[in-house]
Amino acid sequence: MAAVRAGCAVRDVPAPPPPPPVRRRREERIAHLTDDERRRLLAAYNPHAACPVLLLAYQGMRTREVLRLDWRDVIWRTETIRVPAERAKARRARALPMHPRVRLMLWGLWHAAGKPGKGPVFLSSRGEPYHDTREIGGNPLAKAHSTACGAAGVKGFRVHDWRHDWACRMVLAGVDLVTLMELGGWASLEMVRRYASIRGDHRREAITRLA
Repeated sequence: MAAVRAGCAVRDVPAPPPPPPVRRRREERIAHLTDDERRRLLAAYNPHAACPVLLLAYQGMRTREVLRLDWRDVIWRTETIRVPAERAKARRARALPMHPRVRLMLWGLWHAAGKPGKGPVFLSSRGEPYHDTREIGGNPLAKAHSTACGAAGVKGFRVHDWRHDWACRMVLAGVDLVTLMELGGWASLEMVRRYASIRGDHRREAITRLA
């Protein structure tokens, strides 16, 4: 661009506008708790935050997907949780099989609420439905999460990192990346490839399968 501008100045012609800056691809970090850290942190949440956090830890859902969950999307017959397209980041609906711990927790909440057919599953500490975080920004669970991390002695672990921890554990359990992408609601396979690195021995296992 310096040469182009110099040439334009010599020819006395307007210089073209500078090109847009090249953005370097930001590699998102992978956060992964040890089993003991995970156990301590889950036990450290206050009762109000512990229920929605259980879906972050065992279903891999995003915070806004959890906090905006409606009883209409809890399908007891098939034991699945439905994430509508309008609430999914990739704008694609998906159905998640309930983890046993999540099912037990939701079943208790459902009975305590009088077996509602619709309405928000989780309410704020004021007893109100959570707002869409895309509209107001911030994470409503941030304060409770910070307190729990302090009590559990866990450092540098954000609320969103529960999703990373879930994905790492799925890979370690042998779940393939395509299934992980579908369950987690990622838009492309490329976005989940980074989790493959958590299992350092997978390449060795793959090569030894050759007879």
